Amino acid sequence: MNRKQLFNLAKIVVSVVLLTLIFTNLDIRDFLNVIGRANGWWLLMALGLMMVGVVLRAWRWQILLAAIGVPVQLIELTAIYFIGFLFNNLLPSGLGGDAIRMLELNRHSEHGSDAVTSVIVDRFLGLSALQAIALVALVANWGAVPVGVAYFTVVIFGGGMVVGFLLINHPLYQWLRANLGLFHRLTEVGFVGKLFKSFQSYPLPAVGRAYLVAFLFNFVHVTMHICIGMGLGAQASPVHYAIFVPIASLVLLIPISFAGLGVREEAFRQLFGQIGVPSEIAVAMSLLVYLIGNFCTGVIGGIIYLLRSVRGVVTEHQ
Repeated sequence: MNRKQLFNLAKIVVSVVLLTLIFTNLDIRDFLNVIGRANGWWLLMALGLMMVGVVLRAWRWQILLAAIGVPVQLIELTAIYFIGFLFNNLLPSGLGGDAIRMLELNRHSEHGSDAVTSVIVDRFLGLSALQAIALVALVANWGAVPVGVAYFTVVIFGGGMVVGFLLINHPLYQWLRANLGLFHRLTEVGFVGKLFKSFQSYPLPAVGRAYLVAFLFNFVHVTMHICIGMGLGAQASPVHYAIFVPIASLVLLIPISFAGLGVREEAFRQLFGQIGVPSEIAVAMSLLVYLIGNFCTGVIGGIIYLLRSVRGVVTEHQ
């Protein structure tokens, strides 16, 4: 077993351990009652919003690809996104779907780098817009969350704005590389340097349009969480969701668990617990977010992937 396989096995172990610890500290009867009393209409609405969200994400990606001369139909990008969700459920990393999106897109571009850059920029814009929504919610009601959470949100948004400004400002980027040794060494790191080069290859108007679509998608994404919370009877306001969901999304970027399982549940338990939401409801909410946002979309992705495979085999034998 090589190092990568060991690391992936460790992620599965982490998820199992975290979920075991979480459920050990839950009242299982209350948890099952929460699930049993869930309002199916709210959950169905959440599923519908998730489907709309996938199309919006594909639209955002389409804008970026068109800007670098890679025209792909929206329906194709939507299908690729669904396939990405399939592999998020199969690979021990929440970023596995991004790798599959890169591979799938290679069929539409002669340059593999186009796929890499578009997925990186697409991911960054999505996270940035989500943090912007958190800041808007925070400004609307500063006292809605504990002070520590509020300041954390401000710091993360501010850091993202600084990074974003550096990413799109090529003259400043070159000046910093030439005059700051630490910055030069940092940008020599493969992923960091690739991120800067990726952003600077896109026209600013295209980045702006993609960011607006990203903002719209994340509004839908947060609303999906609200619907799930409403379906479970969680006593939380839209402001709470708008602030907590971005924090949970950042935590999920840390690749220490399988598909975020365990990490997501503990993040929800800690965040929503600060405003009095019972652990049983918070954990149920998190698991339903996974079920609707990852598993259901992954099933659709599996059907699309299977149909493509069958069509490919038929074509080869014609």
